[in-house]
Amino acid sequence: MNAIAKETNAAAPAASLPDQQEEKGGKTLPETICDLLAEKKTRKIDEMLEQLAAGLRMENPRMRLKAACYLTDTLELLIAHQEWQRMDKLLPAAEMALAAALENEVGVWQLITALSAFAAYQIEMGKYASARRALLIFSGQDALPPSAEAVRERVDQLISDLATRPLLELLLVEYLFDKERSHDAGRLFGVFGRAAAEYLLEPQNLKQFEDKADVLLKLFGEIGRPAEKSLCQLLRQTGDWYMIRNIIRLLGEKGSSASFADVTVFLDHEDIRVKGEVLRAASRIEVPGKKDFFLRALRSVPRQLTELVVTLLGDIPDSSLVAPLADLLDDAALIKNKAGLNLQIAICLALGKIGSVKAVPTLKKVIALTNAEPALIKAAEQAIHIISHGGKHKRQAVPSDVPIQNNPFAAREAGIIRAAMSGERAVAARQLFELITECVQEGDLLNAERLRERFSEINPNAIAEIIQSAELIEEAKSGVQVRGYLDIWSNLLHELSSEEFSAIYHELEHRTFEPEEALVRQGERNDELFFINHGTVRVFYKKNDRKIYIKSLSDGDLAGENFFSSSVWTVSMSAVTESRISVLKRACFERWKEAYPGLEEKLRNFYNGTNNIRDLLQRKGLNRRNYDRYTLSRKVDFQVMDTPGKPIGQKFRGKLSDVSRGGLSMIFRMAQQKHIRVLLGRNMRITIPVAGSPSELDVQGQVLSIQPADEEMGEYKISLVFDEELEQEELQMVLG
Repeated sequence: MNAIAKETNAAAPAASLPDQQEEKGGKTLPETICDLLAEKKTRKIDEMLEQLAAGLRMENPRMRLKAACYLTDTLELLIAHQEWQRMDKLLPAAEMALAAALENEVGVWQLITALSAFAAYQIEMGKYASARRALLIFSGQDALPPSAEAVRERVDQLISDLATRPLLELLLVEYLFDKERSHDAGRLFGVFGRAAAEYLLEPQNLKQFEDKADVLLKLFGEIGRPAEKSLCQLLRQTGDWYMIRNIIRLLGEKGSSASFADVTVFLDHEDIRVKGEVLRAASRIEVPGKKDFFLRALRSVPRQLTELVVTLLGDIPDSSLVAPLADLLDDAALIKNKAGLNLQIAICLALGKIGSVKAVPTLKKVIALTNAEPALIKAAEQAIHIISHGGKHKRQAVPSDVPIQNNPFAAREAGIIRAAMSGERAVAARQLFELITECVQEGDLLNAERLRERFSEINPNAIAEIIQSAELIEEAKSGVQVRGYLDIWSNLLHELSSEEFSAIYHELEHRTFEPEEALVRQGERNDELFFINHGTVRVFYKKNDRKIYIKSLSDGDLAGENFFSSSVWTVSMSAVTESRISVLKRACFERWKEAYPGLEEKLRNFYNGTNNIRDLLQRKGLNRRNYDRYTLSRKVDFQVMDTPGKPIGQKFRGKLSDVSRGGLSMIFRMAQQKHIRVLLGRNMRITIPVAGSPSELDVQGQVLSIQPADEEMGEYKISLVFDEELEQEELQMVLG
């Protein structure tokens, strides 16, 4: 039997470390156990195994590693002697051994091989629970650290090899039809991960579950994260609302960011129960851009789900959510029933969780209402209290057992917020800048960036501190000192007040474009205004597949053909060098127009004074007009069309301005200016009176631009390109 032990050790290099020396005249622990097995000294064997397990709990890492190596040799001995029951008792010790030996890849794989051999035997004997315990030691979601990638790949292959079709078939049959084995068979089935999930999706297996949706979903739940891809595939295949809802629930619990799009598309599902589950699942899946999804949901979900959306928005610590929630609070006040009150309370609590000082004036306004319900006032007061302590998300970041006075960072931030709330905004801004500077100097850029967002809450007009802190962070991240933002946009600062410049700055989205990356393409309806901070951008016009250079833009230049007037882009722009560009979206800008009524005109004048792209196009003779235009004044009817070509809504009356074979322009009146941009890019049918028979000519085309004609009278000029060019005879009929 000693020979067997020596043979086993020779095949296991991981168990023969330099410090694992035999004592003079003695034997290693595995060799001793080997002798005891031969002599069948049961009690002594169990004592030795207990000592071995105790060694894995020692504080000294070197001793734990030594014990792990001994355990691996011992497991192989137990397999050789078919001591399956003793090996089953050692599974907790095997889990500790795996953690202790992670840095020794050979030893880890030797241990995994022993555990898989044990699991294979237990499966053969129908002991599924023991097999599952053994397999989860090395194949569970958190069994191996990310650094053990090579081992993880081998483990995945090993599990795939074990998951043979006959085994999966057996487990599935027993799960469905054997009451005694069903539970253990299902749980073991789940261990086989992706292979098991793909097997479930085979048509013959899905057929078995036609009337057993809960059973199928329970199996997918056992599989967990590896079933994500298969669940998304099943989600696209099924039409049953119950199945859809429960798959979405599973993806919310087990899914990753990869499933977010598959889940959120079902917000348009007709069943309100599915919509609600989509919202809950989306809140649990970690993914960038979640805020935009919930803002869209806020505008589109049925009223019964609005309160849920508001509650989930409160879990997103973003101060830009304060404005839409405040608007909704005003709307909810008009709903004079219990649902309206509950919605107002939910909004106040969400504002508190977000933790932005921006919400305080809105909440104080609620408290000051003479006819407000006590529950609503209490919710508003509670929200202000939470905000004064940094919001729900800040409080969660500090361990509950650490008093704030013992956490100088948290204490200073809370003090800055209180100073701002008491009216000392300039002092708060200066202290916040100092705190950000310290974070940058200590290399804590994550907190520095988070703190920078606080400026928009405590003092959005502290432009110098805001921009300088952004530049400090950018310089620390890139290691490159760049020209200051205040220097680049000094001319714009002269045109605007600090409040107006601040209003724009806080709406900017900062992007970086790589060389040759497109900012915008000719013909797009992009309505963003581009502020070139650093780098060079090429502007060109595309004609007959040929790119015609127009000019280059650099630091301090603006571009935005569709920002001030509704029009598709007549040029394309792409980065020549790596370019840092700030982008102002038209929709964001609209929120400030009422507060700063002269801001748009000032910005437009600055833009017109610095951007000469349109003039350069005219000088080069480059435009969209391929045909001569003829001035013509004649009343016409027009109607908006949907994508399939069906009319939408009522007809409108307009007056032709000019016409060509390729398109036309007409004047029409619209009282609400905010609705103008809705028409850009839409298809229209225009009915033109003509001489002859028939007496009318119907043409269809797409709106390319909408320009003010007489804003005081609410008149606008639409330019439209025809879907099909007019024949010369048709044009002659129109001209008369």
